[in-house]
Amino acid sequence: MAYAVTRTKSCAAPLAARAQRLGTARCMTAKAVLSAQMRKDRPAWLQAVTPAAWRQQGRSLALLSAAAAKAAGPHGGHSTLLQLLQQRRTYLDSVDRSITVRSMADPLEVLQFMADHADSDARTFEAALRTLGKLVRPATYSDIVNDGRFHGILASLASRLDDCDARMLSMVADATARFRTSTPELSDLAQRLAEVVIRREDALNPRNLASIAIALSLRSVRDTATIEFVRTEAIKLMDDFEPTQCVLLLEAFRRWGVFDKQLVDLVVERMCDEVDRFTARDVVDALEVVSRMGLARGFLIRRLCSLSFENLRQFTPRELTKMAYALGKLRFLTHTDVDDLLDAFAPDLEKVTASALTEMLFALGMANALHQLDFARTLVEKYVGDGPFKGRTLGSLADFCWALCNLGLVDEYSQEFKAAIEEIFDRSPPQNRVPLIKLFDVLGALELEHKGLSIPVPAIWKAACDDADRFEMEKLESSRLHNEIIMRFDHLRGMANGMRWQLRMLRNQPTGPYRVDMLDEDSKIVLDVETISWPVSRRMKHEFLRGLGFKPLRIDYWEWRRARSEEDQNLFLEREVTRVLQP
Repeated sequence: MAYAVTRTKSCAAPLAARAQRLGTARCMTAKAVLSAQMRKDRPAWLQAVTPAAWRQQGRSLALLSAAAAKAAGPHGGHSTLLQLLQQRRTYLDSVDRSITVRSMADPLEVLQFMADHADSDARTFEAALRTLGKLVRPATYSDIVNDGRFHGILASLASRLDDCDARMLSMVADATARFRTSTPELSDLAQRLAEVVIRREDALNPRNLASIAIALSLRSVRDTATIEFVRTEAIKLMDDFEPTQCVLLLEAFRRWGVFDKQLVDLVVERMCDEVDRFTARDVVDALEVVSRMGLARGFLIRRLCSLSFENLRQFTPRELTKMAYALGKLRFLTHTDVDDLLDAFAPDLEKVTASALTEMLFALGMANALHQLDFARTLVEKYVGDGPFKGRTLGSLADFCWALCNLGLVDEYSQEFKAAIEEIFDRSPPQNRVPLIKLFDVLGALELEHKGLSIPVPAIWKAACDDADRFEMEKLESSRLHNEIIMRFDHLRGMANGMRWQLRMLRNQPTGPYRVDMLDEDSKIVLDVETISWPVSRRMKHEFLRGLGFKPLRIDYWEWRRARSEEDQNLFLEREVTRVLQP
């Protein structure tokens, strides 16, 4: 029996060695076949890849083969190896296809490639969607988004969302946000994405959450469950939010039309804590979203302004115009600030776009920077000289016309003003009320100040502008600020020109072509509060009302807020009313 055991052991050694050699040979054969197939399948543009890079891939495959053979042993090693090699190949195919898609410069080529590779994974479909969002142009937008192959990409992504991790979900969301306008298919994908995301409690980091929130808001996904999920997760993660993510979160809730005081206060507090980490772009984006929301957070705005004006040379010309535009809307732009901004902006004036020119022009009008009229003329001449008004955006044209009226430059540039107005009237009125309210002031200027230009106003535009102004004025009737001022006037009395006065203010009253926040019929005092939520300054409107015999009084929002007690507010109003009543 002992002999038999020894005999068995002595025979086992050569058998094991033979099996090992056979396994190694099969490994090498599989490696060679796979490497050849990879070289055959790789895209044409990858043919220039250096052999050294592919040798590195070969070494990786060899190491994988050896590890598989050692783990599985001489029996069954071949099938295990092929499985591992197939997984490796699948990953490499996914990476290669993603890189191929990103390298394409024609959206039709992307669509055809994905139609030919419908078995690709979510990574490749996400890369295709992102690339299409980058490549599509207004002239071809409709053709691309209505193409059946584009719908196939969206459907394939929707079917793979359940298997995506948090990072991939945020990347898909970001890719959907790259398209200019929504389509039913894009909206369906975004809605499907939202359904998957709300089941991922505690799985998202701040960056993923912010990307998903802004993308869903852009695609108009605003169901209660999604918004509440984003809010709850954001509150949990607030201590880890970075400035960029804070801005995206505020913008998402603004687009949803939801103002959650608790969340906004937490975000603003976080932004104040992290203000030293803001980049130039973060500062500009923060000021933009605060101005769009009409968010009266003076401490944050002052911190951002201090940081900005100490480092103006770090901002690009486009960022400088956005900053000026936002600060103008916030009524936070002083003449000194204007001078500093223009000093930094002027050297690169030739590089800015037409829309940037009108934004800076609008900011000058909001700040009433009449001491910079020469620079305003330079902006006007460059805007006019950059080409016809035909291709300009409605927002840019509205800013241009409003600024010319506010700065008193209409007579000087009457032909250019008339051409811009006519271009606006050739289009249909927009749904956005902001340009309509700007144009409401322009129509008032045409009626009261510039009748000689003989510009006919289409009835549809007049009605649209009037409706926008009336709607926004009615919203102010529930304003706590306005109610606060009315309460102060109820008990306010004063003396002017040897006579005692007491005003009985009526809310939202018509005065000529305008409406005013408050009107006292006996004294003809009209009062408007210069709130940061109103798109334009009331200064031009009050100049025209003065010509109609009214006594305009404009209450600056920030000055009113500095009067904290009732006594301070009464003194402030008494001083302002007395100033208006005295000759």
